[in-house]
Amino acid sequence: MRILHVHDQATFQGGVERILFDTARGLSSRGWPQALLSSTPAASPEFTRPFERCSDDLSIIDKFRPDAVMMHKVSDLAWIAELANTLPTAYMVHDHDLVCPRRHKYFPLGHGVCNLPAGKACFTNLCFVQRAARGSRLPIRIAGTSRVRRGLEATRNVNRFLVGSAYMRQELVINGIDTERVSVVHPVPASLRIPGFHGLNASPEILFVGQVIRGKGVDLLLRALSRLEGNWRARIVGEGNHLPACRDLAEELGIAEQVAFTGWVDHDRLDEYYAAARLLVVPSRWPEPFGMVGIEAMARGRPVVAFATGGIPDWLEDGLTGLLVPPGDVDGMAAAIRPLLDNPDLAHRMGLAAVQHVKERFSHYAYLGQVMQQMEHIA
Repeated sequence: MRILHVHDQATFQGGVERILFDTARGLSSRGWPQALLSSTPAASPEFTRPFERCSDDLSIIDKFRPDAVMMHKVSDLAWIAELANTLPTAYMVHDHDLVCPRRHKYFPLGHGVCNLPAGKACFTNLCFVQRAARGSRLPIRIAGTSRVRRGLEATRNVNRFLVGSAYMRQELVINGIDTERVSVVHPVPASLRIPGFHGLNASPEILFVGQVIRGKGVDLLLRALSRLEGNWRARIVGEGNHLPACRDLAEELGIAEQVAFTGWVDHDRLDEYYAAARLLVVPSRWPEPFGMVGIEAMARGRPVVAFATGGIPDWLEDGLTGLLVPPGDVDGMAAAIRPLLDNPDLAHRMGLAAVQHVKERFSHYAYLGQVMQQMEHIA
């Protein structure tokens, strides 16, 4: 089967591009020719390696003659509508952009997770007031729901939506997309290795890995840590625009000497940080569409403490591979971390269960098989 991928970028930017690249490379290795339609004229040679043909205009359809289309993040609504009207099409929804004007899926006031469809709630919860683009004369801008409405209309004839979690499926359904058109396919990258149990680390170290932006909730983690007594340490691996505020908060809470901000670390070096940790914490404020970092930690025998938001409950089994905490509950997070610090045997048992859980349920090869099945179904 010949697959045409459609994505705004033609270079590595983040996790979405990694999944797209791995998907194309994996399908190509299984005998399915791949092509890429991108609105970015300057393509990265490294990124485009799995594709037989790349283009920034629709003439690629006549040249490549795809059997089906797989869309990813596509800003050009005319492309979405035209391709969905003419070819069998799957839309891989990587985030909340399609159905959320703020793109974060949590409220600006109170920061609670939004489980409502786009529409009236976007105005009653002030989601139409958004931060202006960098360089704008005013600090805010007013944005309604027209972008979401137009985007959903453009996808009217998409045959299948692929999402990373049950939460994301429900998110599309409440916004008017038929349940039978939405399938959960966990997006596991090729980089996920299962090295097995790293061995219990006697050091009571707590690890966070990810972008340090407000949606990732590092500030919530710091507040939870300030409620812990004893000789613990924490390491924050990542960078982002919320990092200075989090450093200041650690000072304010009196825990700066126990918290190390490592900054960005190459993915290949993360093993040493997982090996040094007793557990990983995922304190996300926004509902994670999936949450790959938790699976990476579990593959290395580390239990996970996380807020039960978005797709996290799809992979974290409460009480077996880690502990789930009600969203935003800082006291509950501190209470969940505490027993894993105090009881190394509990952390050890959960770590072993975590490795087995990943082996049984999450692999890149299984992901590719599910994608192929979905594409064959619509073609």
